[in-house]
Amino acid sequence: MKGPLGLQDYQKAHAPVPGTDRDIFDLRGIDRGAGALVVVRPDQYVSLLLPLDGFVELDDFFSGFMVEPR
Repeated sequence: MKGPLGLQDYQKAHAPVPGTDRDIFDLRGIDRGAGALVVVRPDQYVSLLLPLDGFVELDDFFSGFMVEPR
């Protein structure tokens, strides 16, 4: 709980919430055994969700807007 109203933001939970039906793995379609690689922007927007071996896709994603230093 946080803030003056003591609200709980379940969208920012990155693990199962014990004792509830709010399971982040099921909600986001993540395989518990395989795990996931999540790219999160500074404003907490989830930009990309990949399997842990998604190196090519991760490189393609960042290559779209990152540039090599000169």
